[in-house]
Amino acid sequence: MENAVYNQALTALKNLFGTPRPLVNKGGARFLRNGTITIYHTELAPGNEAEIAFNVHPLASAYRITPAALTSLLDECKYLTGKPTETNKVQNWPRIGFATAEDVTRVMEKLSAVLVK
Repeated sequence: MENAVYNQALTALKNLFGTPRPLVNKGGARFLRNGTITIYHTELAPGNEAEIAFNVHPLASAYRITPAALTSLLDECKYLTGKPTETNKVQNWPRIGFATAEDVTRVMEKLSAVLVK
């Protein structure tokens, strides 16, 4: 179910990555323009209101950073929220979980400082 934390994260992602496409199952949205990023509001780890998954290699390439540097950034962001996340066994992309508006603010500040074009 969409919620305030999901909507805040979606808006922040739009500012960074452009317009997303809704997922077919209506459980979130996917940003394709700068790599692949997916935000979810369903099928989340307990306590999360939203989760963002990152396809590391295309995203790192789009921002001209190494996959290791992007993975490190995502690890830092995950540490900021301290939230467990669901794992998609097919894609197995790193995820960041959000339970509060403050989680979104902290993570988006960190991402926007590095992922600039």
